[in-house]
Amino acid sequence: MGLEELTKKEQIINFARHDPFLKISDIAENVDTTPRYVRTILSEANISLMELREKYARNMEQRLAGERSDLQQATIRLLEKDKDFEAGEISIKQIDDLEFNDLVRTKPQEKLYKIIQEKLVDNHVYGWQEIITYLSSDINQERLNHLNSLYELFGDKGINNVKFRNNIIQVEEANPILESRLDFTGEQNLVMKSQRIILIDKLPIGIENHYFDANSIKLIFPGELVV
Repeated sequence: MGLEELTKKEQIINFARHDPFLKISDIAENVDTTPRYVRTILSEANISLMELREKYARNMEQRLAGERSDLQQATIRLLEKDKDFEAGEISIKQIDDLEFNDLVRTKPQEKLYKIIQEKLVDNHVYGWQEIITYLSSDINQERLNHLNSLYELFGDKGINNVKFRNNIIQVEEANPILESRLDFTGEQNLVMKSQRIILIDKLPIGIENHYFDANSIKLIFPGELVV
């Protein structure tokens, strides 16, 4: 479902939650309505742009301070000790959206892109993060070069509302593309693939794939594993 398929009321609420720093007039222009109607909808939905802005600022302060709990997070660790993760260069390309018609645009003019970042250790590529999502058409390599994390791509969509769904993990033989990208350490070229859906306000706005050399990492789950 694209943004254009939502009602004006739903579009107004989405714009407010995704980017609380938009002016009332900006939201009205994006939705093709009047500022008065935008104020009415936000009031009926009990949404305050000021409160959303304050919450956004608090959450960003917590993220920058590293105040987050890892107790409920699965962790990828290298089998070899005393090795450090490094983030490689980021690449981007525009792709056809016919295969990903379940993904939602948050703005009508956005185009579908695939963004890839290699994960390295001692200059060897052991992993590869891939995100498929709609972005503004003015995205460029210079902007990507200044990212600390691919998740920063969602900053103008409301990064604090980003959630994930259906993390599916499987081990499989590497296809030719993965064989050419990853520096495998074992006799078999096996990859561990983790795929999950990226959500904003319960709307599927992207797909994230992680690929790792299955011979070089271990996956640690917190708590109980139900089989």
